[in-house]
Amino acid sequence: MPNAYLPREWVHARSVEIGDNALTDQASLQRLLRDHRRLTKWLEENAENLTGPSGGVTVYLFGVVARMFDLAGGRLRKATWEQVREAEKRVGASAGSLLPYDEGFADRVRAIEGRAQPHILDEAIYSLFEREPEEEEAQLDDAEAVKIFFLLWVATEVLDGNWKPGNQVALETEYSFVPISELEDGEAGDSGEE
Repeated sequence: MPNAYLPREWVHARSVEIGDNALTDQASLQRLLRDHRRLTKWLEENAENLTGPSGGVTVYLFGVVARMFDLAGGRLRKATWEQVREAEKRVGASAGSLLPYDEGFADRVRAIEGRAQPHILDEAIYSLFEREPEEEEAQLDDAEAVKIFFLLWVATEVLDGNWKPGNQVALETEYSFVPISELEDGEAGDSGEE
C-alpha cells in the first residue's frame, strides 16, 4: 500500500527549484544516487538500450525524484533487489493497457489506481512529454520518453515503499489531477508545507 501523497503543488515547486538550482542541488543529487546505488544500477542497466542522451536523462530524473523524497523529510531506506523486481512486476502489469503511446497515454496512466506518489508521476509526464525543452536540451523521441517514464515509475514505487514520511509536508490521501497551467497560474493552492 503506497504512502499518502506529496501534494501536486509541492512536487511541481520542488521540481522547478531543483531544475533552476542544478548546481546547488548537485551534491545532494550525487549523494542520493550513491545512497541508492542498487536502484541507480538497475536504472543504468535498463537505460543501456536507450539512445543518445536518454540514459543520462533517466539517471538525472531519478535523482530529482529521490531528491523530492529527501526534501519531504522522514526516513528513506535503501532498496533491496526483491523490492525492485516486485515494483517492476507491478508496473509491467499495467504497461500493456497503456501502450501504444498516443495523446491518451497520460490519461490512461492517471486512471490506474494505487500508484505510488501519483503527483510525482504527473510531474514526470509533464517533464517528458508536455514541457518544451530548453535550448540546450535534446528533444527525446516519444518511444524513448515512454521507456524513461516506466523506469521512473518503477523507481518511484520502490522509493515510496522505502519511505517513512516525516511531518515537514502535509500529505494528501485523495488523488486528483491538477493541470500544470493551474500550478503555474497559482490557482492550485498553497505549497503543502506546514
